[in-house]
Amino acid sequence: MAKILIVDDDLETTKLFEGILKMGKHEATSVLESKNAISTIRSYSPDLILLDIMMAQINGITLCKQIKSDPQMKHIPIIMVSALHDDGTKRDAANAGANEFISKPVLPKLFLEQIQALLNK
Repeated sequence: MAKILIVDDDLETTKLFEGILKMGKHEATSVLESKNAISTIRSYSPDLILLDIMMAQINGITLCKQIKSDPQMKHIPIIMVSALHDDGTKRDAANAGANEFISKPVLPKLFLEQIQALLNK
């Protein structure tokens, strides 16, 4: 069982992801305000972060760069999960340090498989 942090400003999405992750026997918690993500990462110590790109306060690309530039957090794998799925967005996510990219809407079985594959690395 992995501890997974969901950073997304859409409550419906976070509840959906939490439900899928619990079906996969993972522990999940969510942060709806991206400005609170860093402090939550420090206190929760997740094994993996699911990070949305389009958020009001700090967008996911910027937040990913902040996480990956911090020596205490840079080891945590990040999966960017976004409705934006053009090549430029995927390139920006990779350049920011994201380990994987999943397009919304997600398919629960495939979503869990992609998460497990990254956790197994």
